[in-house]
Amino acid sequence: MISLATLLFGVLTEIIQIFPLTPGQQLQIRYPGSQWINPGMELDIRDTTMIPEISSMNLRCNQKYMILVIDLDAILPGTAIQSVILHWYQPNLTMDCTKPAPPSKLVPAKDHEDHNSTASYIAPRAPPNTHHRYVYLLFVQPPAYQFPECFSHVFPETVSARAGFDIREFVKAAGLEPPIAMNYFIGRHEPSEGETTTIPQSATTTSFRSVDCPTRTADMVS
Repeated sequence: MISLATLLFGVLTEIIQIFPLTPGQQLQIRYPGSQWINPGMELDIRDTTMIPEISSMNLRCNQKYMILVIDLDAILPGTAIQSVILHWYQPNLTMDCTKPAPPSKLVPAKDHEDHNSTASYIAPRAPPNTHHRYVYLLFVQPPAYQFPECFSHVFPETVSARAGFDIREFVKAAGLEPPIAMNYFIGRHEPSEGETTTIPQSATTTSFRSVDCPTRTADMVS
């Protein structure tokens, strides 16, 4: 049986730099009308416009979960600066216990459907003739969880709001443990007929947005 580490080889370097331990299981992702995603699968970004179905094994009915989706390969327009883009932050996910057969589908808890508490899903936007890695990370949501206000800038659906997302700082500020499951796919943008294209820029530096968050203690950081 192929290990999860082998399947996730294409993103492990970046993920290990963020978390001391890699997730132990694969997150199941399926976009409407498509198949379940194997780690590293290539998808046309035109097939990823809708929020996908998300599930995983060994989840608990009485536990809440949180998902973060990031683009590791974004280059800010008009620059040579590589930046992580937050594509989705969804807290208060629970297992759909009405369907006991595994894997368990995750849905927003009915008592937490306030869309103002989420950073809405932004579909992949890799420029023409490029391939970007889109990473899905599932976390256990701590009891009495509160969103870290120092990251309140991420809620608008704009590049300026979502660019430079420092996931390590977010995890520290939110008091999260390392993710329990993950997956990723390669989003490709094949230009359609008549679409304007340019030669993709190469990054010369990486930038994260500076945030001033109160210090929190979590087992995964020191």
